[in-house]
Amino acid sequence: MSKDNVKKPRSREERKKAMVRLLALIMVILMVGGSVVSALIYAVGASDVESASVQTLDTSSLKNSGDVLISVGLNYGSNLTKSFGVWSDEGYVIGSQLLTGDKDFTELWNIGTSYIACTVDDNLTDSSGSFVLAKKSKNADIGGWHIEISDDFDRDDLEDLIEDTENDLDDLGLYAIPSYIDQEYVLRVGSFTSEEDAEDALDNVEDLYRKMDVEIVSPSTTAVSVIDPDRHTILFEFDCRAELELGLAAHEDSSGNTYMSTPAGNIYDGVFCFKRYDNGDVEGVQLANILPLESYLAGVLPYETSNTWPLETLKAFAITVRSYTLSHLGKHVDRYGFDLCNTVDCQVYRGMGSVNKRIVDAVLGTAGKILIYGDEIVNAYYSSSMGGVTVSAEDAWGGQDKLPYLKAVETPWERYMIHNNGFWMYEISPKALCDHLNQKGYTTLEDEIEDVEILELAENSTYVKTLRVTDIHGESVTITTTDKVRISLTPYVKSANFVVGRGQVEYTENVVIDENYTTETPEVPEENEYVGGNTVSGKDSGYADVDGTYVITADEIDRHYTSIWTSIATGEETVLYDKIDFFVMTSGNAHAFLGEEYEKYAEAEEEEPEPDYNTEVVADKSDSETVYKVAYAKDEDNFIFVGKGWGHGVGMSQYGARDLADMGYGYEDILNSYFTDVEIIDWEDFQ
Repeated sequence: MSKDNVKKPRSREERKKAMVRLLALIMVILMVGGSVVSALIYAVGASDVESASVQTLDTSSLKNSGDVLISVGLNYGSNLTKSFGVWSDEGYVIGSQLLTGDKDFTELWNIGTSYIACTVDDNLTDSSGSFVLAKKSKNADIGGWHIEISDDFDRDDLEDLIEDTENDLDDLGLYAIPSYIDQEYVLRVGSFTSEEDAEDALDNVEDLYRKMDVEIVSPSTTAVSVIDPDRHTILFEFDCRAELELGLAAHEDSSGNTYMSTPAGNIYDGVFCFKRYDNGDVEGVQLANILPLESYLAGVLPYETSNTWPLETLKAFAITVRSYTLSHLGKHVDRYGFDLCNTVDCQVYRGMGSVNKRIVDAVLGTAGKILIYGDEIVNAYYSSSMGGVTVSAEDAWGGQDKLPYLKAVETPWERYMIHNNGFWMYEISPKALCDHLNQKGYTTLEDEIEDVEILELAENSTYVKTLRVTDIHGESVTITTTDKVRISLTPYVKSANFVVGRGQVEYTENVVIDENYTTETPEVPEENEYVGGNTVSGKDSGYADVDGTYVITADEIDRHYTSIWTSIATGEETVLYDKIDFFVMTSGNAHAFLGEEYEKYAEAEEEEPEPDYNTEVVADKSDSETVYKVAYAKDEDNFIFVGKGWGHGVGMSQYGARDLADMGYGYEDILNSYFTDVEIIDWEDFQ
């Protein structure tokens, strides 16, 4: 890109004038109720010239790039249900699956039904396509009692027996259920809602299967049934008493893919592993996804970053996610039996639905590469944004987490002011703060909070390590470690990188200055063009240069940057903007910008030391300016928190890694900017 196309940051004076005009407009909005000129902001999809529908994208190379299998919990704990629906156009392979160890899958049966449900083995009622336990047997659509026939079958024997007796069973109003029980093939017949109903059919079934062992079996607390939801019939039953679990894999479609879809609309590769789970409080069918390591990475990257981000950012995160995964294998084995969960407790994983060519290139371009420190794989933690500095693992979580490669480092390149929740402020009353802390377990606080004191910052960081809160009766609590501070004050803080005051508080902002930093403006889509999962219904008026512009609405706006397009309705026209180019200020936070927010404090400015960038990466190519401001609470008796960053603040910053890539740095530079004294090596060389 030529220098003529590089966007220049507005001067501070220009920003001040723009803010003054904006504040005047906000005051008008507030006086009239804010409803007349509200702006409507909504995402219309990500533009990515390299993207392709996952149904046609060749991802087979991900499966063949290594032999490490990962098990990821998708439906577990409090989210358990009695049934789970699955879609696959070409049907399924049913098998036995080891959830731990080498995670072997052994084929048992094939079914051609596209839409199935995996359920508990019991009396079930169809509830809008899902199945729940029937309150009364007469209301059951599927019964949990069966007649079981066994005779040391192998698979061929069972297939022949079903074919030979299908018509006879039909005449009896029954049907055959191929089953795998205690690691042996058996035939189950019928779906009865009571033992009495099964007994009524027993004589006829015994006549049909003479010289074979025939018995009635009741619902099992360890069995999983595969059901045809449309016909209310059982297609297969599996019960190996938790020694093996039911595995489900899709047949290849016309593109050679083996994808399965879930009720949430997510698309997954690999094997679905269903097992019965009961912890006394919740019982149902637990679901885990078992797939190769590199495929798992591809299913994490779009949700922990974005499939539109620079390739070097995605490569850095591929190595980070791979390192985190291998260093945390088995994290949930003791409780649930799988390695990792699919939430922020581990890593957000939602399958292959948002995988595009850029994601595949990032994963395969770093295939097998991991971070090590000495002879250990790095616990490669990361969070959304840091706010100018990270925090050490020791200060975040305590002495037991003293990891030398997770030290506090300055991140002056980070443009947290335009990141999603990278800069925030919240106001809370003394009574509400007490009530909130009581709910968090700090019950010694009895009444309104009198004082919130920052006693200690983390080493080489602005994250709050020790916080003391005192009520009007003198009762106080002291909260230590930065992540406990963050969690205790959530949702009023997004990180522990904050300042707090009563009525008002002084704070600083870092404005990153780098003439090489730019965001490309994508082309406007043609009418009815299919882009990023959305059809654009009409051609909008085009993109506007909104660098330095602030957008106001009367209501809070969703600023989750899942796509790079945002459409802003101004009343006369609708314009598409590149989201990274503007910061949203609402009427709800406008009050915090009143007063002397643009007045620098000369004394403080003189005392501010020159920044000591301990990372060579940014020293030559960027600079930053510290702006001193004051935030005011609406009510002078309230506490106001002003903070930077989002998350625990340890390790790598997701948005900061993007900032570095936008400045032209490669994935190795990005990783070395956040992790101290680490090496990048091949996983095979480490084993």
